[in-house]
Amino acid sequence: MIYKKWQKYSYTAQRHQRHRILIALSWVLAVFLLYLFVSSYLIFSFRNESNSMGTTLIPGDVGLALSTRLFPKDKASSLFPYKRGDIVILEKSFTNDETTWYGRLWDNLLAFFSAQLAVQPNTERRLFIKRLIALPGDEIAIKNNIVRVKPAGQDYGLTEFELSSVTYDIVLPESVVENQALLPFSQDMEPVQLKEGECFVLSDDRRDCNDSRTWGPVLISDIRGKPLLRYWPFKRFGTL
Repeated sequence: MIYKKWQKYSYTAQRHQRHRILIALSWVLAVFLLYLFVSSYLIFSFRNESNSMGTTLIPGDVGLALSTRLFPKDKASSLFPYKRGDIVILEKSFTNDETTWYGRLWDNLLAFFSAQLAVQPNTERRLFIKRLIALPGDEIAIKNNIVRVKPAGQDYGLTEFELSSVTYDIVLPESVVENQALLPFSQDMEPVQLKEGECFVLSDDRRDCNDSRTWGPVLISDIRGKPLLRYWPFKRFGTL
């Protein structure tokens, strides 16, 4: 009892206590800064909440993605070049206003200290998971739900599957009536020539999911990362 009272009133003990608190706060700050750097420039986690990617990614799938911010946007010089057929994570803005640095910092604080549970969806800037179909300079057209891409510098077009670096399945309307009911997600699209820095992305579910059919071409610079693997649910663990 005497020893505990000494700890309570002793200047030395109080100084040691403050020292321990400062060390603990320093560790928390260091871990947060490390998390901020890793999630912004190296690897970040993502959670799929929509059905837009068909069976490749279903609602509730959680995985890790490679951030592309440290790498050149040019597909030839990047260590992790974009390829047709890749799954990409877009950060698309629906406003011309830039997010303030303190707003982003607050979002990161909430994500860090709540393990992503307290993060509120941003209606002005959202993440979308899509499949990269065409690259800058390509010409893309859709006829009867068949997507054809004429690569830059070539005189003929091929289907998306012939040009893709991976194999994947897509979901199409089951009937003409269903297809007509899903406008503007129609089965046809006139040829579109992509400009420098533009790409064309589509959902694996081609019925009524927003993608470049409604947005138009998106910027390569809007791509935040490339999914690497899915780790939850564990029974669906695997690379993407």
